[in-house]
Amino acid sequence: MSKTNEFRIISQEEKLRDKDHVETPKWVVQDMYKRININKYKNIWLPFNHLESEFRQEALANKLHYDATHIFDDLQNDFFRINPPDNCDLIISNPPFSIQNKILERLFNLNIPFAMLLPLRSLETAPRGELFEKHRNKIQVLIFKKRIKFKGCTTSFNQGCIWLTYKLNLPGGDIQWI
Repeated sequence: MSKTNEFRIISQEEKLRDKDHVETPKWVVQDMYKRININKYKNIWLPFNHLESEFRQEALANKLHYDATHIFDDLQNDFFRINPPDNCDLIISNPPFSIQNKILERLFNLNIPFAMLLPLRSLETAPRGELFEKHRNKIQVLIFKKRIKFKGCTTSFNQGCIWLTYKLNLPGGDIQWI
């Protein structure tokens, strides 16, 4: 299990101030954990997760070995500077949408299988298009048929989302609607 000193409680005020802090609903995490057969992974990194994150809560419920950090926190867990846990075989999370280009570049460079929950609009733009094209034989896109209502957000944040996966080889093809 993860070290408990890697966490701190995020205040409601911080959540409201941070436009990138959105809480993924439990059903979204449970569904993906089932799709990827989460229990087959031995050392998982949850790089964008707080103590109350559903990714972490479900990892605990499934008795998974994981390290959970947050992209920038007072414990120096900067996603762009720290290394993944030793023998990491999966990275899964809901990253900050505002810096997704930088995050995706680092994830692809790490060359570790990953599943990232992203807005549907992530499939747009030339820089991401070039990045996806470069890795086209190793990525899959799972598109939600309905918008996700993120916990604690108003209806203005309900949006179409995808799971972008890398090197997971899920059954069902490169593009799937879920």
